[in-house]
Amino acid sequence: MQPPRARTLTRRGWSLSGAAAGLVVAGRLLGTIELAVLAAGIVILLAAGALWTRTRRFDLFARRTIRPSRLHVGGDGRVDLVIVNRSTRATPMLSVIDVFDDGRRAARFVLPPLAPDSTARAAYRIPTSRRGRYLVGPLAVSITDPFGLARRTWALASPDDVLVCPRIHDILAPRQAGGRLIASVETVQARAQAADGEEFLTLREYEVGDDLRRVHWRSSARVDELMIRQDEAQWRAKSVIVFDTRPEAHDAVSFELAVEATASIVDRLTRMRRRIDVSTSSGAALSQPRAREGWALMDRLATIEPEGPDRFAAVLSAVGAHRTAALVVAVAGTIVTADVTALAALTPHATVILVATQPGNYDGLGRSGIAVVDASSASFPSAWNQALTQWHLA
Repeated sequence: MQPPRARTLTRRGWSLSGAAAGLVVAGRLLGTIELAVLAAGIVILLAAGALWTRTRRFDLFARRTIRPSRLHVGGDGRVDLVIVNRSTRATPMLSVIDVFDDGRRAARFVLPPLAPDSTARAAYRIPTSRRGRYLVGPLAVSITDPFGLARRTWALASPDDVLVCPRIHDILAPRQAGGRLIASVETVQARAQAADGEEFLTLREYEVGDDLRRVHWRSSARVDELMIRQDEAQWRAKSVIVFDTRPEAHDAVSFELAVEATASIVDRLTRMRRRIDVSTSSGAALSQPRAREGWALMDRLATIEPEGPDRFAAVLSAVGAHRTAALVVAVAGTIVTADVTALAALTPHATVILVATQPGNYDGLGRSGIAVVDASSASFPSAWNQALTQWHLA
């Protein structure tokens, strides 16, 4: 967005200039010199106002801070403004405007007179109703003459780029069959040595369904909670998320739901310190975030749109061919027979979860060993938690 351009006259000034033109015409028609003199006085007043605004120069400094540094849909976003008068004289009353979303929205303030070296502060809420990339600013300051006839506007602070990432839901951790948590290390210690000499990678809290033979009793006694030994093989197992971006598989609502689902699953697995590969249905790799480094993927999801060829089944088949994934999550819209076949082929070697954002008949998938999260008829977190709970108890 270009910096605001200075305007010489306000709306009141333009109205008064129109009145002056009318007085000139009326003076000519009526032959009255007084009307022409009055019009000349108005012109002089307008010129004086424009000259007054142009000659008032102030050394102002502005700083814009966006909190938090990373925004999510539905979250609280705030912009703090600090303006310092570094001039040797006080400023008159000024107007401040900070635009957002290419000028579609704006925050407006009246800046009271500032003494030299004094500071003014202001804050406003930033809208987070839609994900995407936005520009905040430029911050513009306007000065108006005492009669409100002329105005000069200049940019005080450059624009800032802001990303509003998808909404993240708090969901249950995915588990393997039998209720065993997949490599969860949310409560973790360094590599440890068991009493019998067996080496293991981490310790984690006990989860319902865990094998009691994996309890590390010495650590459990120390922290007064059951602690489970986490094997290195589980730790190194990989999770794969395939995000369906086919335009024909989604409408606007289902695609946004799929974006939120993908972001929530990535966030949950990242907090579990899982190795994650995320790709689209066209085969494009969104990112491969390591533990606690999933922000790059969130940035990609903030601006992703439906696109790419239909290679959904081929991507799933390629995941199965490598047999390196312990967990495969497919976030899809409308699925076809080839997609179902590719998903079912993964079940002998991995835990497979299908998150469906479009209505369909998914009864047969459950019998194929696939956990189906039907997010088309219920909110995603409720559908996810209910589906995974029922699937593990089955």
